[in-house]
Amino acid sequence: MKRTKWIAGLAVVLAFACAKAPEGEAPKTDPAARQAEWSWLEGAKKELDRQREELASLKDQATAGAAVQPQIASVDAEVTRQSTELNRRLADFINADPPVVGEPMRPDQLAAIRMKSAEDIVIAREFIELGGDYRKAIDIYQSALTIDPENPEVKAALADAQAKRFMTPERFALVKKKMNEGQVVAAIGRPLARNVRDYPEKKVKAWFYPKNEAGEAAGVFLTDQGEVYSTDFDAVKRADQQ
Repeated sequence: MKRTKWIAGLAVVLAFACAKAPEGEAPKTDPAARQAEWSWLEGAKKELDRQREELASLKDQATAGAAVQPQIASVDAEVTRQSTELNRRLADFINADPPVVGEPMRPDQLAAIRMKSAEDIVIAREFIELGGDYRKAIDIYQSALTIDPENPEVKAALADAQAKRFMTPERFALVKKKMNEGQVVAAIGRPLARNVRDYPEKKVKAWFYPKNEAGEAAGVFLTDQGEVYSTDFDAVKRADQQ
């Protein structure tokens, strides 16, 4: 799935929303126009969430064996288009009348920031679910909390990502022999692309999951048919332990 523009747009929101508003400068936005734009944003967010639910349902159907790839591609492209547009206009809405550091947010400002936080959560989860990138997800959550520090959903998502960033024996034990790739992902998540190793001469591949900052990792070893044949929690050790 292509999310480059969407994710790049997020950075625009963060960069401007975190900035201090110029001192003494009154908002120059027209109240009626601002309300109309907010109504559009609410409707766009609702429709985008509906499209995301449809996409998730189609993926579940595909996992069950249904031939729905063309529909998935179509809905996925629409989700990308809608999310890019929503993110751009949400950034403009926030930046047109940004919260002032040290002052309470008005209801309309808080609502916009909360919508941005909700989109941050979606983006961060995609980094985890599509690429196993807990570090990037944690960065997104922490950035979101700098401008929305009391958001309980972001706090919970951050705590979950921090808890799952490194593999534990308990989680790793969920992987069993003869599981397929989808079942492994469902059990312990997807590994980072750089932590996947192919051994074509042996017709196997390995998925490595970091256990700590020292570089130790647990390994799941799969056949070329994508079936688990072996696991090793201590697959990669520190250099001084090898």
